[in-house]
Amino acid sequence: MAANQANKLFSSLKLKGFFASRMPVADEITLEQRSTYILPTKAGLMMFGVIILMMVGATNYQNNLAFLLTFLIVGIGLVSTIFTFRNLQGLAVKRGNIDSVCADQTLAVTVHLNSQSKMDHLTIGIGFDKKSLFYCDVSATEGASISIPYKTTKRGWLSLPRIMATSSFPFGLLKVWTWFKFVSPVLIYPKPIEPPAAADSIGTDNEQGDNKASGNDDLYGLKSYQPGEPLSRIDWKAHARERGVFTKEFVSYQSSDLLFDWDNYQATEPELRLSYLTYLVIQASHNNLEYGLNLPGNRVPQSSGERHLNNCLKALALHGLE
Repeated sequence: MAANQANKLFSSLKLKGFFASRMPVADEITLEQRSTYILPTKAGLMMFGVIILMMVGATNYQNNLAFLLTFLIVGIGLVSTIFTFRNLQGLAVKRGNIDSVCADQTLAVTVHLNSQSKMDHLTIGIGFDKKSLFYCDVSATEGASISIPYKTTKRGWLSLPRIMATSSFPFGLLKVWTWFKFVSPVLIYPKPIEPPAAADSIGTDNEQGDNKASGNDDLYGLKSYQPGEPLSRIDWKAHARERGVFTKEFVSYQSSDLLFDWDNYQATEPELRLSYLTYLVIQASHNNLEYGLNLPGNRVPQSSGERHLNNCLKALALHGLE
């Protein structure tokens, strides 16, 4: 029994290796015969059974009209095979721009489709598996674009899984499909998690600490509630989570810039540290603040703007990864 299971496993791996060797891997792919497969659908198998019965009946009763109808349906089936198979041939697939997202968010994978054979490609299904396909039509003169959602799980470089292109046009009797894969990876940022107290994570490049003053400009952190403080500054979210009663502390930054430091969370797991720092970097960017990031072996100088945010998020996403 063990030998039989080993033989089945070997055959399965050998078959997968055969299909994988024929699968195109690139950011721009033109689908061709070598990697395209075709089989009858359930409706096609049912039609094949009906043709067999019609042929048996026509032979038994020597009915010329029955023979004519049987051969006509067979001819339609052969023509359908040609049209169904050609519906994927000459279809150019190109990877579109894919924006990076944070872990546990849904990535929008953009796929551009164009006809290289100067013919219409109708009812083309694109997806990561046969259960979640998105359909579109590609005309001979105009291309089409389709966005496929993909749920991310962890930070770092993500190699996209293989993508399926399929069609049952024109009669749904046959199904043609192919697999392809984009070669360029996508960078996934750490999942942002709000730290328990924002004040613990904010440092400065000024050891004297004279970069802030009491004010109403920006949220600096949380502190324990003192009787007599305004109720409008109470952090009701923390109170609802039964973390205690805290009030929001606002400051006006004057001279030095913000510095988010890895060492401010020494009692925290590395992945959670990255999530905390990711949250703080995103919040500082949304508030149009100048900030810096200090990681072991990597320091991002103080700056602001979208490019600076992307540099900080990239440093966080790749920290500790080979």
